[in-house]
Amino acid sequence: MKTHIAVEEGHAKFLRCIGEPTRLQILKLLINDEKCVGELAGALNKEQSLISFHLRALKECNIVKDRQEAQKVYYKLTDDRLATLIFESAALMKELSLCKCQEVNYEGEGNQTSGEGEICPNS
Repeated sequence: MKTHIAVEEGHAKFLRCIGEPTRLQILKLLINDEKCVGELAGALNKEQSLISFHLRALKECNIVKDRQEAQKVYYKLTDDRLATLIFESAALMKELSLCKCQEVNYEGEGNQTSGEGEICPNS
């Protein structure tokens, strides 16, 4: 039973990692071609340090890999199936009108102000 829990925890960590909005934007930019931090920062209009932070998290989850060329480090998806996952999840969300977040009122559970009662929390 512990093996199943470990697999589920790993799966949940993977989904949380790609589910962060900036990371999802980064992944979309990496679908067709590898890019360096500066290119990603420019395309997303965000600081390079923020992009590097998110790339580090994606790399730790083995979602992106890097290669160094002279002074630049280029990033790309580790597996083409990640592109399919991104496209298909966006299509599914749109077609099924998923993630229209709402608060859930759990009787006897007290006030859910921390986001714990949301069906699909923002973070």
